[in-house]
Amino acid sequence: FRYRAYTRDGRTVAGDIDATGMKEAIQSLKRTGLYPASIEKTVSKRVLRRRGVRTDLLAIATRQLATLLSSGTPLSEALGVVAENTSSSELKTVILRVKEDVDEGSALNKALEEHPDVFSPFYRGMVSAGETSGTLDTVLLRLADYLDMRVRLLGELRNAMIYPLLMVLVGLGVITFLFVFVIPKITRIFEDTQSTLPLVTRILLGITGFINSYWYILPIVLIVLFWGFRILLKKPYIRAMVDGIIIRVPMFGEIIRDFYIANLTGTLGSLLKGGVPLIRALEITKGVVDHTLFRKTIEDAIDDCTGGARLSQSLKRHIIIPSIVTHMVDVGERSGRLDEMLMKTGNVYQEQFTSRIKKTITLLEPILILTMGIVVGFLVLSILLPIFQLNQIVR
Repeated sequence: FRYRAYTRDGRTVAGDIDATGMKEAIQSLKRTGLYPASIEKTVSKRVLRRRGVRTDLLAIATRQLATLLSSGTPLSEALGVVAENTSSSELKTVILRVKEDVDEGSALNKALEEHPDVFSPFYRGMVSAGETSGTLDTVLLRLADYLDMRVRLLGELRNAMIYPLLMVLVGLGVITFLFVFVIPKITRIFEDTQSTLPLVTRILLGITGFINSYWYILPIVLIVLFWGFRILLKKPYIRAMVDGIIIRVPMFGEIIRDFYIANLTGTLGSLLKGGVPLIRALEITKGVVDHTLFRKTIEDAIDDCTGGARLSQSLKRHIIIPSIVTHMVDVGERSGRLDEMLMKTGNVYQEQFTSRIKKTITLLEPILILTMGIVVGFLVLSILLPIFQLNQIVR
């Protein structure tokens, strides 16, 4: 803590003091004969922003906190127990800071606002609703379930991409090795013959010559293209255009759509189940969804619902939302069980997302093998044709 204090003779002094909380800092200063005028925290949060906290560890900590609160443990004590039992030093530091703020009289959701890089607006909104309704333990348990669902959803996506990426990297490595070390030695023989070579062989010679002459340019070009694309994506209209193109790509577009619909409906349903009002829940959901087309859909829904329209009516105006989703929302609104219908829809689309991922991987494997076969066939044909041609000349 950084402090400014007065001595017994009225002089002003300033400095830093180590303490576990504001109260301890004040008591320490008074013991040394200083009377604090102002004290503020000086521990930097940059380390937390840089390293972050894993979602699965946050889910475990949230479930532990819910269990302790449901058993009658006071909030401050429960936070201390959770902090001691977490395996993440970053998360432990954050929870202890939250505990300090709670000990000083702050509400839990206000204490969480001091750590926006760890606790998302969705997380803080759920906690706020739980504190307001007096069902914080139930809301935290539901929040842990949601975080587990997010971890599972993203984990399935990452796991599904491992095999295709591995095949692509191995294929590129093998082809690069052939073009750099093997093919130049073979093609040098053909160049020495000074005979007319087949077209495929001339293409191979051109590619090999280009790589050998300008290999150092290729990494630079790839890096420039990568960073240039990232900069362009920061422009809203470029991001919207790219998102619109990707979601229309056969097979991959459907996977992306299912992922975001599962995310949107699951998040909105969880917030409504936790007692968050519809407009506020839509605003929080908008901050969770990072796809421009779905964000625009939510923004329009906020405007429409603020004006008195039903959510299902607003969603029907957007072709990106399937009719089955709008129908489920409509049924939920008419029956008064919108939160349950949204959560059911989220579960359905989560299962559909998983199913599509598995089918896509099944199709990608033969496609990648076929592509590698075509490349290898081109290389073999480019080398064998001139050899056959030389044999005929010799005969």
